[in-house]
Amino acid sequence: MSEGVYENSNGFEGDEPDVMKNTDIDGQLYGNVGAFKPSPRDGVVASVHFQWWKRPSGIAAVCLGLLCVLLLAGIIGLSVYYGVIGHHYSTERDQLQASYNNMTEERNQLQTSYNTLTKERDQLQTSYNNMTEERNQLQTSYNTLTKERDQLQTSCNNMTEERNQLKTSYNNMNEERDQLQIRVRFYEKPCLAGWWKFGTSCYYVSSTMDSAGAGQRECRTMGGELVIINSREEQIFIYEFKKNVWIGTFLKDGIWQWVDNTPFTTTYWMEGEPNNLNDKGVCVEISQTAKDPLKSWRDGPCVPKHWVCEKPITP
Repeated sequence: MSEGVYENSNGFEGDEPDVMKNTDIDGQLYGNVGAFKPSPRDGVVASVHFQWWKRPSGIAAVCLGLLCVLLLAGIIGLSVYYGVIGHHYSTERDQLQASYNNMTEERNQLQTSYNTLTKERDQLQTSYNNMTEERNQLQTSYNTLTKERDQLQTSCNNMTEERNQLKTSYNNMNEERDQLQIRVRFYEKPCLAGWWKFGTSCYYVSSTMDSAGAGQRECRTMGGELVIINSREEQIFIYEFKKNVWIGTFLKDGIWQWVDNTPFTTTYWMEGEPNNLNDKGVCVEISQTAKDPLKSWRDGPCVPKHWVCEKPITP
């Protein structure tokens, strides 16, 4: 009996090695259950069948199962953990994305404002440069106008001075013209009616007879003196009046002088004259009794005779 037990103790058909080869707990072990055929000795076979976990391969299978369970639990726990963490980070990420978007929008707005301010700054700079250029042009124009004004003022002053000079010259020329006109009229008729011209003097022969002193006074009222003879030609001219006339000389302290107190330089005495040097009231006449006009002076008492008055020709 024991021999039968040992011969068929594993309860499997075929050799033992074939059955023991199926040690895979994932399916092979349980897959061989269908190949199990109970023998007529059920009690022995059942006892052998329910002792498999006591084998080393059974313990390994149990440990491996427990490990799988733990691994599955860990995986599930990690999945739950990472799901919570992922949701938290997703929310935080969304918030950060929203903040990023807001900051990006603010950045864009600031960039737009910066660009606008830069453009306005450039426009203001351009306006400033234009105004500076206009200011410089106006300053240049002002300086040019100031210079032109100064030049015009100088020209005006020069023209005013020239005008004044021309006016002075005009007045002087008018005065000279008037004087020339007077002279022209004078030379056309330099002596008054009843006067005779000779050289640069006018001569008047009195129509009445007076003493030499009275004749001198009358000459002075007419602006002249008794004639003073300075040349032969003048002597001959007076002689040609054909009258015995007093001339402007007198005796003072025994010395003959002209009425202007100048001494004699040339004389035209008759022979034997003068012969009254010691007498007072002696005058000189041109006598018509002399045949030579250059020897016709004669001294004598200042009794009434004709007299000759002389005055220079002046305009």
